Amino acid sequence: MIQRSTITDSKSDFYKEFPYVIPPIYRKLADELLVELHLLSHQKNFYITPVFCFGLIDLFTVFTIGYKPNDHITMMFNAICNCNGFKADEINSKAEELGTKLKSIRLKNLSENIDLIDDTNSKESYYSRINAIGLYKIMKEIGSNENIDSNDLDTEITKISTIIGYQNDRVEKDISLYKSNIDKMTQALEIIEQNRKKKGN
Repeated sequence: MIQRSTITDSKSDFYKEFPYVIPPIYRKLADELLVELHLLSHQKNFYITPVFCFGLIDLFTVFTIGYKPNDHITMMFNAICNCNGFKADEINSKAEELGTKLKSIRLKNLSENIDLIDDTNSKESYYSRINAIGLYKIMKEIGSNENIDSNDLDTEITKISTIIGYQNDRVEKDISLYKSNIDKMTQALEIIEQNRKKKGN
């Protein structure tokens, strides 16, 4: 991963690779990820773990729902990664591999397969909210396969967070904020669609 000297450098490289106007509702996502990945690229103890990749893919996918044209979505993701020295192919590959492995993992055995989530074997690794989002996504995947209720999933998130070395209060806060932002995004898209239909009439 190549570190960028400044956020201005990263943004400049991003717009060279993705020279398109981003609709306002999606611009915040692009700006936040540009800054966040830039900062992470400068963290000595940050590692691109499977849980991070899972979280980044889920975050980007959720907050680009409805983006048009559709073929720009992958281009934008690649540009956000590339401008900060991240390899989009590596991130996609790790996330896909983890998703495949989760299909054969049961919740009660997850703590025994912690290397699938975090392959650094180090509690010194730098924490990012994207890791919490990835952990939340992992639990949703397993929970949907086993029909597990939300309380049990929350308990397991706390358990796994402790094993990996995350601060539980930060994980809980980041997941809660993520859920809230998804609700806000959904509402905003609904309003946009309603206005579009009204104009169409």
